[in-house]
Amino acid sequence: VCVCVRKESQRPVAHECLGEVLRVLRQVINTYPLLNTVEILTAAGKLISKVKGFHYEACNEADKMDFEKAIETIAVAFSSNVSELLMGEVDSSTLLSLLPTEKSRVSSSQTDRNYIESNITEVDVILQRSEGGVDSALLYAKTISKYMKDLMTYVEKRTSLETELSKGLQRLYQSCKHSITHPQMPLYSIYSLALEQDQEQSIGLQQATTTLHTQTFIQPLMQRRQEHEKRRKEIKEHWFRAKRKLLECEVNLRKAKQAFMVRCEEYDKAKTAACRAEEEGGGSTAKSVEKKKRLEEEARNKADEAEATYKTCIADATTQQLELEHTKVTVLRQLQDVIKQSDQTLRSATISYYQLMHMQTVALPVHYQTLCESSKLYDPGQQYAAHVRDLQLPEQPNVHYTFESYCPSRQGHKSWGSTVSDDSVGGEGGLESPTASTSEYIYINGMDPDVVVSTRPFRNIGLSKAAQTHRLRKLRTPAKCRECDSYVYFQGAECEECFLACHKRCLETLAIQCGHKKLQGRLQLFGREFTQVASCASDGIPFIITKCISEIERRALKMKGIYRVNGVKTRVEKLCQAFENGKELVELSQCSPHDISNVLKLYLRQLPEPIMPFRLYNNLMGLAKESLQSEAETPEGEEAESNSTIPGVGKNPELVDMGPDTDPEILVLVDKLKELLKDLPKANIATLRYIVRHLRRIAELEDDNKMSPSNLGIVFGPSLMRPRPTGATISLSSLVDYPHQARIVEALIVFYSSIFQSKTSQTHKTSRSASTSTQQSSADGEDDGGREEQNKPESDKMEEGCGKLYKTLVISY
Repeated sequence: VCVCVRKESQRPVAHECLGEVLRVLRQVINTYPLLNTVEILTAAGKLISKVKGFHYEACNEADKMDFEKAIETIAVAFSSNVSELLMGEVDSSTLLSLLPTEKSRVSSSQTDRNYIESNITEVDVILQRSEGGVDSALLYAKTISKYMKDLMTYVEKRTSLETELSKGLQRLYQSCKHSITHPQMPLYSIYSLALEQDQEQSIGLQQATTTLHTQTFIQPLMQRRQEHEKRRKEIKEHWFRAKRKLLECEVNLRKAKQAFMVRCEEYDKAKTAACRAEEEGGGSTAKSVEKKKRLEEEARNKADEAEATYKTCIADATTQQLELEHTKVTVLRQLQDVIKQSDQTLRSATISYYQLMHMQTVALPVHYQTLCESSKLYDPGQQYAAHVRDLQLPEQPNVHYTFESYCPSRQGHKSWGSTVSDDSVGGEGGLESPTASTSEYIYINGMDPDVVVSTRPFRNIGLSKAAQTHRLRKLRTPAKCRECDSYVYFQGAECEECFLACHKRCLETLAIQCGHKKLQGRLQLFGREFTQVASCASDGIPFIITKCISEIERRALKMKGIYRVNGVKTRVEKLCQAFENGKELVELSQCSPHDISNVLKLYLRQLPEPIMPFRLYNNLMGLAKESLQSEAETPEGEEAESNSTIPGVGKNPELVDMGPDTDPEILVLVDKLKELLKDLPKANIATLRYIVRHLRRIAELEDDNKMSPSNLGIVFGPSLMRPRPTGATISLSSLVDYPHQARIVEALIVFYSSIFQSKTSQTHKTSRSASTSTQQSSADGEDDGGREEQNKPESDKMEEGCGKLYKTLVISY
């Protein structure tokens, strides 16, 4: 009880610390409005929910990990936004201080999300503190299982009725399509269209029933229910096992207590008898007194043993009680996860079900209204008049009746009646033959129907460059669109070779090319272990890195602000999704280079362990700090005076590769850095070499793209190295390490040939650079000096602003 009270007293302290953190965060955001982003506020909301919902009285390692993860999330979000602020990469789409309507919408959605999370946490706390809370949760989980079963029964019965309706409509269509579709009868076109709509409705109902059974409702819900029941029974058994253990400990405790009381009573009796024997003295022999004392000693030993057993049982019961509380927290969390998963599946299935029903029924009122309005346009007798005009009967000849005398020689006589020829009879000849009507139907507008059918169904859509590589046809069965990652039911396309499915509207932006074989399923690429992705490549370099870098080198090496300017967030997310869906088949020629560069940085930052592993981070930071400190102390005399006029040069001296004439202190940095990189795995060193070589090519065109090695170091420092995520303190302190990370990357870029290339190529390049430097020194000296003087005010402002912001953040935290 004392332990629980002591732990419970930590709650006010934690809430006070949370308030202090939020006050500091608000001050920093008020000072720098560009830090007021969705990521920071989302992380802050998550931290608030974790602090308020933390179980201080019955915490376990999982709770601690979730709590630490929330702290780490807000630290990483804050540091990432600070780095983007320093590099000028602030994405306007994530700011909350630009548009009031957008700010209110985001804050409202964030409030709703926090409210839901706080409600869920509050439910767990209520159940933990209530007697029978776990049993209530288990009963609810069991009721959900029965509820899903009842829903499946309802949908199955209703779909069986729909199936009977579709079969009846199909039979009705087959029996009536010849009897009530006579071309010359009134309202023929109306009932022909009605029959066609009945047939379409029949086919649509059958397809919807099949989809509900196999894809969207019955099958997913049945699988979810089976998994739900399995997990519920496992959780129930786990809970009952913990309760049985506690019950056994309580039984043992009662027995030990009873035995202890009996032994104490026996000891009291033996002690009283021994005292009485000693008092009587003369009346009893010494032998009987000795016997009484021996019995007293034995009774006392038994009482001590019973007391020790009693205390052990108390300790066991206390331990088991705490274990039961921990199990209770775990069980409630697991039940909540199972219930949420079932809710999610049920929600998705319900949406799919009523979406299908809507698609089946939304057209019916329009069809019936169309038939009704068309029927109003019919004039009685109109079809009969048209029929008569189509007969084209010849004119009836004039008939004159005259008397003829009897002539016996005539073999016959003319019969009374009209002298109408056989050709004038309407009958069968008056109507158009089926062959003629069919021929007129087939060659309507002078087009052969075979030609119409063979025409591509998506010829009128502006296809993207990647979509033009597919052999598209109309989608046959519902599938998931590889472009927008939502389901396609109607108006979709699929490739005949790779079976890629896509919305008709998404063909204009499709970025996945045809691989002429079945397209594989979606790959989890972002946030996946580097070794798993690198093992799939022959050279050990992940395909997304080679794909992005190749495209940037092809058309964006001279683009101003490449890697510094962010792409559009929606396009970047869509491109990331395309890489996970299409892998190497993604077409990047129509993408913005800033979007491609953003995808590359995002992939590197989301690696669980960066390319330069955690174990090297402290050594790399120490190496950078030694270099900065040693070079900050070297300027003396004239050199010190000249450096003192430029703020920040003493703290961050420029790295220049001058071959043999390079500063010895910088050469020491390069040698130590080269030794550290020897410990990298093969795939890591190959990927790092590939990236740095690309950055070296960008830095060589600094005059065009304005990206110097130092700027590239600021951008890629946090992407290529970061400390191990063990707590918020390290992540916040990594803000101070940003200049050192940038220093390491800048050294890798400037001394790429010395660090990554062989000695022979290095000496060859050194001799070549030495011979050419003497020829160009006079011409380049004036230009370099002029450029340095020109860029000096901007660098002063950047260095001064960074220093102030770093100092403010460090003091605040």
